Order: sequence, then C-alpha cells, then structure tokens
Amino acid sequence: MKKNCAAPAPKKAVPTFVLSNFTASNNLHHRRPQQPWKKVLWRKQDYPDNYIDESFLNGLQRNVNIQVTDFWSLVADSLPITQHLASIVIFVACFVAIYQNRLSCTVLGVCSNVFAVSAFILWDRVISKPSQSYVFISYRECFKSCLLIVLTLIGLSPILMSLTKSTSPDSIWSVSVWLFLANVFFHEYTVDNKLIRSEHEGQRNRSAFNTRLHNSLSTNASLSASVVLASRLDQSLHVFIFILFAVYWFALFPIFRKYVHMYSFYADMLMTLFMLISAYLATCIVASVAIASVFLLLIFFISFVCPVWFIKLQRFKNEIHGPWDIARPQIGKNKFS
Repeated sequence: MKKNCAAPAPKKAVPTFVLSNFTASNNLHHRRPQQPWKKVLWRKQDYPDNYIDESFLNGLQRNVNIQVTDFWSLVADSLPITQHLASIVIFVACFVAIYQNRLSCTVLGVCSNVFAVSAFILWDRVISKPSQSYVFISYRECFKSCLLIVLTLIGLSPILMSLTKSTSPDSIWSVSVWLFLANVFFHEYTVDNKLIRSEHEGQRNRSAFNTRLHNSLSTNASLSASVVLASRLDQSLHVFIFILFAVYWFALFPIFRKYVHMYSFYADMLMTLFMLISAYLATCIVASVAIASVFLLLIFFISFVCPVWFIKLQRFKNEIHGPWDIARPQIGKNKFS
C-alpha cells in the first residue's frame, strides 16, 4: 500500500513595501552625516525652510553704534544755536531801535563797517592759519566784489523803500516773523572738522578744513526778511545802511562764527557770552525785561535742559544688529560664492 506524503507548505511571500523599507533603512546608515545648520539663505541645506536652530539668536547685538555723550559735550554743541538765536534778537532789536528813532542809522553803518573790517583782518591773520587751508584771497578782487555790492544796494535802495507802501504793517511783521523762523529752522548749525587732503598746482599735499559754511535757504530767508523790514524805513539812505548791515550779519558773520568755533573752544565760548549779553541788553532797551527774561529761559532750556533730556532718552534706544550673512554679488569669473 502506497503512502500519501503531504506536500511541503509554500513559502510565505514577503511584501514588497517591507523590503523597500528595509533597504531604505539600510541605506540611511550608509549616508553622510547631517551637516550642521548655518544661518545662510543661498545654500541648500538638509533642513526645512522654516527650521529655526537654537543658535539663531546667539549673535544678536543691541545698540552697537550708539555714541554715549556726556552733558558738557552736548552743552558745547549747543553754542551755535545760542549764537544764532542771539544774532537774530540783536538784529531785530536794531531795527526796532531805528524804527522808533532810538538809534541812528549812521551810527549803525559805522559800527557795522568797523566790525566787518576788524573781523576780516582777524580771520585773515589769526583764525584761518591753523586750518592750513588753500584759500588764496585776492584783495583786489575782494574789494571789487564789495564795491559792486555797495553800488547795487545804493541803486536799489529807493526801489526797496517803496516796495511795501501799499501793505499794512501787520502783514509786514507777520511775513518777517515767518521768514526769520525759516532762517532758524534751515540754518546750518553743524561744523564739519573732518580733514581732507587737497592739492594745488603741484605743491605738496596739506590738510584743509572741509567746512560747510552756510545754508543758502536760511541766508535767503533772513535777507528777504531784512528787505521787508527795511521797506518800512523813511529814507533811502537808511534802507541802504540797514540792508548792508543785514548782509554783514546774516551772510558773512555766520561764516566767521564757524571759523571761530574751529579755532578755539574758549574763543567760541567768549563770543557766545558776549552775544548773549548783548541780546539781553538790547531786548531790555527796545522791549522789556520780561521779554528778555523769556529769551534767557529759552536759551537755558536749549543749552541745559535739552542735553539732560537727550541723555535720559538714550536708555530707551533699542537698535538690533546681528552677524547676518548678506549676499554680495561678485562681478567677474566667480559670480557665486
């Protein structure tokens, strides 16, 4: 009798996805290790785009470029503002004194011319020497320019005297105030003491002060206000003297003040005190002690309160810097880094 043998059990087929997963897991062990994350955008990395590493804010820096200034340095920097405000007060006080027949235009003309010549000699002989500036002045050409300005003002004085005859005095005063405010707001108060190198006619290089002398908008506003005020005077000679004084005061005197500021701090301080006392006394004479006291309070606020305020506000400044990798295009063979 023949025995029946059972057939062997068929082998169980392994699913394909199991083999593929097994192969993938084996391949992961043979891959290169994952590179550390870098804070760059232009490089393809093994991380998703929205990945944020723990070291992302390690290089964060705050208030790196802030310059901490002390109180007296800020007070010294406010001297040009005090000088300019005092100069406007002195000029307005001179006009009020002439308008009220308290000051003779002849006296004003003589004093202003003596002051202008003395300031020019002082600048030429003393103040401009430390700057080693290549400013070659032809005194003959300078005299021709001054003569041209004087003759032009003499010819225009009768016209300027009748310029605002049909205008009410209130309109004149308001226009003058707005023009002087424009002069105050647009005046160039900064002094650039940065040295530059210059060369002239093949000679050796020397250092020269790179100074922005004045703002044309501010000067034009002050001279326009002077013309408007001068049109209220009675005689053409008075108009000529007053406008010539305005040219000295608003076109040339600010340049002289900047050179004094560069020359010596003590000379600048003495000039500031002299102008401040002159403005206070002139306001007391033509107006009242109360108005002069208000002017002094304004100067005190600008020179002493504003620096303290500025120092207090510096602690609230929060400027963020970091070592960000900025893409810089390269022109040439290697266009990409």
